[in-house]
Amino acid sequence: MSNKKRPFVFLCTGMSLDGKISNYKKENSPISSDDDREMLYDARVRADAVAIGGNTLRFDASGLTVKSEKRRKERTDQGKGPEPHKVVFISDANDVKLGGNFFNKGEGKIFVFTTARTEKEKIKELEKKAFVHVGRGKKVNLEKALEILHGKGVETLMLEGGGEIIYSFLEKNLVDEINLKIGNLILGGRETATLVGGKGFDIPHAKKIEFLRVETFPNHIIIKAKII
Repeated sequence: MSNKKRPFVFLCTGMSLDGKISNYKKENSPISSDDDREMLYDARVRADAVAIGGNTLRFDASGLTVKSEKRRKERTDQGKGPEPHKVVFISDANDVKLGGNFFNKGEGKIFVFTTARTEKEKIKELEKKAFVHVGRGKKVNLEKALEILHGKGVETLMLEGGGEIIYSFLEKNLVDEINLKIGNLILGGRETATLVGGKGFDIPHAKKIEFLRVETFPNHIIIKAKII
């Protein structure tokens, strides 16, 4: 972690037993036979903001809400807004549609971090819905984005996925905690998205974790860990 302030970043997502986060059709797939996603919704309660990558926005476009009045009250009792803010890191946003749940559901603020690869007209369109920061490089500068979010009052950031943005955060050592649900389904597919995408790590640079808690249930396992 650099000397610049940034939010505490915790990864929270689910995968099938074979490490897949969607099926070969790139659909938002169940990862267990009892996939109620309560873990995900509960985790959003503690987050000031929830973040996804560009591919997740394109294929899922979730509203990233807490899904119940009980959780909304839990947040307000903690002094937070009823819903977390929403963040997307997307280097090229030219094909993003603004009619989905991400831009229109929930009460949190919306933050879009993109680059000059996104055309000016599209940026103007996005600015009608969100705070937009345009970086200079070909990829979003994640350290700068986190610094900006911290300056906007985001102290805790939940990273949901997908695999490419998870890899980018891990590569730059920006993940503080891992919360992972492993289901009892096998989805398969040689090109199906996995928990961590990107180029991958060689053995000397592989990320090592310490298991903090492992809970077993009939149809899934929940793991809490930290990077060491």
